[in-house]
Amino acid sequence: METASSLQIRLNYYYQQIRQIILARQNPITGLLPASTAITAHGDYTDAWVRDNVYSILAVWGLGLAYRKMDQNQGRTYELEHSTVKLMRGLLFAMMRQAPKVEKFKHTQSHLDALHAKYNTVTGDVVVGDDEWGHLQLDATSIFLLMLAQMTASGLQIIYTLDEVNFIQNLVYYIGRAYRTPDYGIWERGNKINQGSAELNASSVGMAKAALEAINGLNLFGVQGSQASVIHVLADEIARTRITLESLLPRESASKESDAALLSVIGFPAFAVTNTQLRDRTLNDVVNKLEGKYGCKRFLRDGHQTVLEDSQRLHYEPWELKQFEDIECEWPLFFTYLLLDALFLGDIKKVKHYQESLEFVLVERDGVGLLPELYYVPEEYIELEKAEPQTQPRLPNENIPLVWAQSLYFLGQMLREGLLDVGDIDPLGRHLRIGKYRDPLVQIALLAEDEDLQTKLEIYGIATQTPKQIAPIQVRQVEELSILYAELGSNEKLDLTGRPMRRLRSLTTSRFFRIGSETVVFLPSFLDSGQFYLTLDYHFLVDHLKSELAYIQNYWHSMGRPTLTLMLTHTMLETGKEALLELMQELKNGISYGVRVQLGQLNQFMLTGTTERIDFIHEFNLSPATVIKATKYSSYLTSDPEKNWSLAHTQEFQMECETNLSLLLSSLRGSENIYEQIELLQTLTRLEGLEFDTGFGGPGKQVTVADLLDEVYVKAGDLGIWAVVRRAAGLLKMADVGLSDVVTNIIVCGKQIAVGRAYNKASLIAVPIPHNEIAEKINNFCREDIRDRVLTQEILIYLSNLIKSEPELFQGLLTLRVGYLILLITSELAQELKVTQDEAYEYLMQLSPFEVKTRLYDVLVAYADMSQLLRQQESLHVTQKESEIDWVLQPLVIDEIEVPSGWRRFRQAEGSTGRVPNDFFKQVWLLMHNCKGLVIGDKLERRNRLDSEEIISEMTAGEKNFALQVEHLLNKIEAPEYRQVNIETLMELGAIAGKNPNLQIQEYI
Repeated sequence: METASSLQIRLNYYYQQIRQIILARQNPITGLLPASTAITAHGDYTDAWVRDNVYSILAVWGLGLAYRKMDQNQGRTYELEHSTVKLMRGLLFAMMRQAPKVEKFKHTQSHLDALHAKYNTVTGDVVVGDDEWGHLQLDATSIFLLMLAQMTASGLQIIYTLDEVNFIQNLVYYIGRAYRTPDYGIWERGNKINQGSAELNASSVGMAKAALEAINGLNLFGVQGSQASVIHVLADEIARTRITLESLLPRESASKESDAALLSVIGFPAFAVTNTQLRDRTLNDVVNKLEGKYGCKRFLRDGHQTVLEDSQRLHYEPWELKQFEDIECEWPLFFTYLLLDALFLGDIKKVKHYQESLEFVLVERDGVGLLPELYYVPEEYIELEKAEPQTQPRLPNENIPLVWAQSLYFLGQMLREGLLDVGDIDPLGRHLRIGKYRDPLVQIALLAEDEDLQTKLEIYGIATQTPKQIAPIQVRQVEELSILYAELGSNEKLDLTGRPMRRLRSLTTSRFFRIGSETVVFLPSFLDSGQFYLTLDYHFLVDHLKSELAYIQNYWHSMGRPTLTLMLTHTMLETGKEALLELMQELKNGISYGVRVQLGQLNQFMLTGTTERIDFIHEFNLSPATVIKATKYSSYLTSDPEKNWSLAHTQEFQMECETNLSLLLSSLRGSENIYEQIELLQTLTRLEGLEFDTGFGGPGKQVTVADLLDEVYVKAGDLGIWAVVRRAAGLLKMADVGLSDVVTNIIVCGKQIAVGRAYNKASLIAVPIPHNEIAEKINNFCREDIRDRVLTQEILIYLSNLIKSEPELFQGLLTLRVGYLILLITSELAQELKVTQDEAYEYLMQLSPFEVKTRLYDVLVAYADMSQLLRQQESLHVTQKESEIDWVLQPLVIDEIEVPSGWRRFRQAEGSTGRVPNDFFKQVWLLMHNCKGLVIGDKLERRNRLDSEEIISEMTAGEKNFALQVEHLLNKIEAPEYRQVNIETLMELGAIAGKNPNLQIQEYI
């Protein structure tokens, strides 16, 4: 057992080193640290990078924490802690001076509006222009917020005023959309070619997730604060960062199949991945692909600071990248992450290994071991290293020490020697979340809109409360909560508003809110009857609710149970009785869609639910009448200029239209025969050639086509005439107001979307885009039949729901081709009903939203299962003779598999879904080493060629950009069965190439 004196000796030892190497560099005025003192051909390191500063001060913070444990610390605890505070406040001041950028970025996510990534160490001023550097580095802002939370939790007082609290709240909004925002990442240059293209980086998304989780609910004034100094984070934004992160890993980005920066995400300081399998897979990828004797490569084919790099330019040509293979510089920095990871896991063997690895790469200067930025391969050893990797000596560059690396090294040493415990530098206990899975019980409170409905529901054994009966708890619409968040963090002095007015999702609303002196629950947005016609189908609504329950169960992270408040209406009971009663029985049984649920009363649920407090200076006095709601859909129509009838401008035609429409409307209102009503409704909704925004009739007459169509829409919805509803919705230019949200749900899962029947790049949605741009793509690329455009929106909504609740259905799918899925469902109906495709399409239009969604689900499930079975049994088994020249194929002899609808039908279905085997792109990559290149599709079209030399020079086997290139050519093939045969052929050719590495084909295949 160590004595106090021996501990004092070790602490003094680290104090001297940290003072000499780190604190001596800290600017006495700004508190900022330079990344290094070096000025080289590769850059001026004397500036203060946000990321480097946070990492560089961690050793100072850690030593201060260690000194806290000593009775006699000679004032060093105070000195070290306040040196840490000074640096964090220095960064805060530099960023607060850019408050206008934060305000703009919340709305634009533009790289030109980003906070700067580095500042002048002496003044805190900016050092390069907005467009002269890859400033958009969300991981840098996130690591600042993460460690601000950890340091505050450790007892440091960093934030002093409510102005600063408001700014930090806005930084939360700044990183809140990291899940959908491509940035330049930790290496500041975007994709690996360094041509200034931002991309979605797992290291940025993961650090943002960690920051959002860590700072949520934190009181920035510590124990001395009030609710006014508490930071609020939307639970759904945390969930989306998690979904995106898990879809990206183990890759870093589309151009980097792995990156050593991911070590900071799966281990200290982020601990952002709780799934142990995914964590281990990511770690193994980094170690196996990037670790060397001197550290880790940043990523494969990284040319930075190699002797072959042209230091006069930042970017590379694609063909250059292969020359860096096997000679990428190795960074000792990453040994410090690996050592810290082993210390947190308590893996003694790995601690010993990485401790020895670090000692090997230390460079001694004045008796002190320092970590250089990197080790490179000298020019004279390049050919030998390429011939036999990891055999040649490397040299350190002149940037010694890299302060960031040295700080983490000291932190690891203090942990290893027992001067610190892992809990000291992770007071929020983030590392304890790894491997922990929560299975929350979802509390559901049923409300009836009035006592009359409550009595009717009691007959069916459904117990409810009315809004009056739950007093003093109030029930409000979700739009009102959006308004509250729009004020949260607002600050006139800094010219900052709160959260932009965006849709709130179910994780955010599944809780109680204590707002001022009032307790409020908010109804979830997915049950809003004003959005799109899907909510008119109560079977679909119930199915949607079940998907939301699965989403809540999977992504709930708050203390306490989620509480979902559902308002039942007379309309639900009158038109959706069957669906409603089925749902109620499920909920009573305590399991719905595999989710544990419990019915009960709101006042009881408050004891076990989650309550979030939001205190404002003014009272919460908003009422539904004062809420400015986003317009759900346009109540008027505009004409299509290409279809505009010139006759519509003539008085004669307008009179004729007025007469006909009046007669139709009178007949519609007066008829009691449902079949006659249907016929009239269908007639009315085919009047597509009219000047829709024109009022008909003389003075005092208010009848317009839009008004009529709106009546049609409502009436047809009540009657369940879905073909009419879809046509009316299309003519009314109605759309789901959350369509951008729906598309984002799909994109963040790593998929891209193609709309319309004919694939081209313009029809592709690969990044989240605004609602109007989605609608424009749908209008441009879908069929002339207006119902097809509406059905496309429907399918997108169903895909969004399914990918949230059953992501396994989408394995092997990179592009979700909506038009082909509609064709697949139509052809299934045609075969089932023994009718033509056109007849089946008309039948499809008459199906309810729930029936369409069920059909979509069935085709996704059926063909996923069948294709997996067939691939296991039908794939060719290849063997190679001893001779290098002779090679043979030996197909496995198996019993013939029965495909119920035949092979052609199966291939049509497979090609329509777009699914590929798990190792498909890897097989194609291997095949390209055995031939000049591949032509997928029309061989006379040069754009269908993949040149092996170009592809292999630029990309690596696991790179998503390679998969996207192959996918693009496959998607251009219009016939789905032919697309599928191409996939099968490529798989088998890949198998041949894999078993016959010496086989070379001198032409394009």
